[in-house]
Amino acid sequence: MKRTIYHPHLKYHLKLFLSGVILITLICYSCSIKEEKKIENLPTINISENDFHSVPAEFKPWVYYWWLKGNVTEEQITHDLEEMQKKGIGGFLLFDSRGYWDSYDGRTGHIPVPLHIKYEFMSPEWREMVKYTMQEANRLGLKMSINIANTGGSLRGPWDMKEDGPKQLIWTSTTISGSSKVSIPIENPSDQKYFQDVALMAVKIESKEKPSDKSSDLNTNWKTVSTPSEDAPVAGEMINLAEKIDNGTLQWDAPEGEWQILRFGFHVIGEEGSVDILNTEAVTKYFHLMGSEILKDAGPLAGTTLTHFYNVSWEGGEPDWSVNFENDFKKYRGYDIQQYMPILAGISLKDNKVNERFMRDYLTTISDCFKHNCYETIGELCHAQGMEWHSEDGGPWPREAPMFKEADQLTFWGRNDMAQGEFWCSSTDDLHTKSNVRYTAMAGHIYEHPLIAVEAFTHMGRHWTKYPAYLKPFADVNLIDGANFFIWHTFTASPLEVGKPGYEYFAGTHINTNITWWNEASSIFNYLGRCQYMLRKGNFVADVCCYVSDKNYVRWGRGEKWNPNSSLAPVKGFTYDLLSSEVLVNRLSVKDGRLVLPDGMSYKMLVIDLVEPEIPVPVLKKIDKLINEGATIVLGETKPQNAPGIYNYPESDKEISNIANKLWTQTSGQMQVRKMGKGKVYSGTNMEEILKDNQILPDFEGPFEYIHRAGDNLDIYFVSGEGKAECTFRVNNKKPEIWNPLSTEVTEVASYKSTDDGRTSIVLNLPKNGSAFVVFREETEKNHFVSIEGPEYPETKENKEGSSQFVFWKNGDYNFTTADGNTKKIAATVPPTSEITGTWNVTFHPATEALPFETEFSQLTLWNENADASIKYFSGTAAYTNAFTLTAEQAGSPAILQLGEVHDIAHVWINEKDMGIVWTAPWSVDLTGVLNEGQNQIKIEVTNCWANRLIGDAGLPESQWTTKTNVRRVPDRSEYKAGHQAFSAKDELMPSGLVGPVTIKFGKEESVALK
Repeated sequence: MKRTIYHPHLKYHLKLFLSGVILITLICYSCSIKEEKKIENLPTINISENDFHSVPAEFKPWVYYWWLKGNVTEEQITHDLEEMQKKGIGGFLLFDSRGYWDSYDGRTGHIPVPLHIKYEFMSPEWREMVKYTMQEANRLGLKMSINIANTGGSLRGPWDMKEDGPKQLIWTSTTISGSSKVSIPIENPSDQKYFQDVALMAVKIESKEKPSDKSSDLNTNWKTVSTPSEDAPVAGEMINLAEKIDNGTLQWDAPEGEWQILRFGFHVIGEEGSVDILNTEAVTKYFHLMGSEILKDAGPLAGTTLTHFYNVSWEGGEPDWSVNFENDFKKYRGYDIQQYMPILAGISLKDNKVNERFMRDYLTTISDCFKHNCYETIGELCHAQGMEWHSEDGGPWPREAPMFKEADQLTFWGRNDMAQGEFWCSSTDDLHTKSNVRYTAMAGHIYEHPLIAVEAFTHMGRHWTKYPAYLKPFADVNLIDGANFFIWHTFTASPLEVGKPGYEYFAGTHINTNITWWNEASSIFNYLGRCQYMLRKGNFVADVCCYVSDKNYVRWGRGEKWNPNSSLAPVKGFTYDLLSSEVLVNRLSVKDGRLVLPDGMSYKMLVIDLVEPEIPVPVLKKIDKLINEGATIVLGETKPQNAPGIYNYPESDKEISNIANKLWTQTSGQMQVRKMGKGKVYSGTNMEEILKDNQILPDFEGPFEYIHRAGDNLDIYFVSGEGKAECTFRVNNKKPEIWNPLSTEVTEVASYKSTDDGRTSIVLNLPKNGSAFVVFREETEKNHFVSIEGPEYPETKENKEGSSQFVFWKNGDYNFTTADGNTKKIAATVPPTSEITGTWNVTFHPATEALPFETEFSQLTLWNENADASIKYFSGTAAYTNAFTLTAEQAGSPAILQLGEVHDIAHVWINEKDMGIVWTAPWSVDLTGVLNEGQNQIKIEVTNCWANRLIGDAGLPESQWTTKTNVRRVPDRSEYKAGHQAFSAKDELMPSGLVGPVTIKFGKEESVALK
């Protein structure tokens, strides 16, 4: 049976040659193989080869659509959106950032944006442009989101939020000796914006260390929050003096002793357009100033075309107080804050531990206010209008900021309808340095958010130096980590009249119509769309869920270890999700021995591997309950000793100790398994041994990276890597299929083997930066090929009843073995590979739209090494043409065009027939059926990036520049060291052009019977 769907002549050979594998020695997990239990509540997956080939709009990637100070026109908006739609973009996130590292006088050190403001943000004219954008998006079937701020990194608008701006707690103090009469004026400090008093109190100082302030002034010398030092004054009795104010003067009879009078207040900080993110009422007011107005303009398009509002990762002000903070503190922490406020002025309580516990409570409350009063509030306001909300609220943000110091980033992502992370593409030497997608995906899994969005391809290197083949491995590793909704950063709305390459924002991989390879951009957008289509199906498969902390945080990382200080670690071939406290307590339950979440996510065991010996009481109680209800729990070495915070302290610590003593016992380095209730507890060993003891086999074995999604009817694996290898999948009694996201080809695997432990093995051969989907959806046939031996694995063309059609690409003898033990030998003879040589006629079409010029290449060489400056510094597209002659045998054989070395992307025609875009390894095109006996014509268009022309211009007088952009061009980097700041005449040129060799590889097609 044949299952192949692909664009004619666009079949890039990944050489996913597949074979069953001769039985290999597998780790024996158990003397008896335990049948995998069917996971309940999994969704039914519907996938279609037609949709895989032509991806529906809802699965296509988006872009950031970045306006520059309102410099847009209706003509440009229509042009940009129509081009997006043509190239396979499904939607966009609209930004118009003002004053975010974009100063046009260049003082930011980034690149200047030499444009005056055309439309003031939220002006009637600006809103008309946004309204027109929404209407055009609707006409074109595009979806969109809007950043509800006029900046990146915070919530800020073009208005003065006044008393609703972000707030900071401040304090001042004076020291007096009692007994005495105190009379001190209390005034509103004129130098503190929108000042309000919070508390006035006297603290009796009982330590030898006395405060030095004798100024008798409570109106100046304001300080911010400071925690007690080791030699801090120690507080005794505290007296509330708020009611001792008479006609603006503190009147108080101070008792005997040394007293420090503390006056606390708050003032507004930050930019005047910023909002108090810790206060529900202020955030609501801010939302109505922009969000509600945009929704009025959207009309019926709200929730249909305009589907989301957005805010970026937090880089704004760092408030630590708000109008209702005291009430929120009591709601979240269970006690009044005022009695502990001297700690915020650097005064210690008698029990030093209370200082630390209170500071944890104070900072956690700031985090909770930001999370609930800002992000959750905006989400609720969106939902009320049929909209959804997404943000990069899980970071990467500064851990030391007050609202993040004790925060759990998983809970922040959980407040979105679509969690969003971020990855950078700075260097292919390290694909993983800057990505938090793995953690974003964990939050999506545990909070029932199926869409895992990502700000994709950000960097701050040289502009216009990235291209699809460079970007693909970054895309793949983040797809593996769980992303399934790419938002490409960034498509800048460079004014049409500026020219090319145009004006740009300082960061990101530029993807607008001015890039040199825009005509070929559909290749990578379609690839991303197919991957997203597949990776939104079913549920993520993980065997382990893990709890390590009440304040999960990582700035960047892939989760190689859930606890960097533990001997317990994830095992290759298994995946896991981290849990937040609220998910473990409120969403996790046990069903048939599995740990399950309400949406169908489930895990086989829960690991408790604490980063520090602190755990909330409700969390430890829930763990104990899960064990008794039948869960399998693995305990790390760190035994909890205390609960965080002051509530119910010290009884809370005793409660922790009682439960911990029951669960954690002394171990001698040997695996200990204890039955408790219906469940069991493991300790004293490593994860490999525990998985083995539970007869849990690896979900995937092989040298490639993978992600697995499953439904109740099929399994989808996405694998990426390079090379030929046997791969084993934890799926039984289903035959594998390869879904190729490059070519759209869907092919049943002709040769596969069921292993003795109940899994399925095939052989994959991936090119450089290769990838493929392996899908299991139909029952295994009784008889099929289980191994193929020969010079190389032949390509599977088609499976029919009783036979398979193969293409052999290399001479030699091949041995086929079937499941019922039959063998068959094939002696393959293929025509030799032919190189296209001779003179190539090359026509250069400059991206600057200068006049084309022609030349001849007797040999294929790099443009950047050419002696002719017009070629050396060329940026754009060059068309190579040549002719070659074939015999009847060659023309009638299966054939692959191999381009060899290409910089940076190619488009091929044979005999004037469009063969498609070639943008990544293996840099080949299927020519089967299009070649002629005798002479054939070939045209290869090769496009490089903008960088070389910009470097060339940097070495010329400005009057001779052909590029038009705000990116500086300078003689050297003495002033601008960073790559994104400028192009220098001394910068290294990018390899460019077609190097080849260009060859045609021929094959032999034969049918091999199973009997």
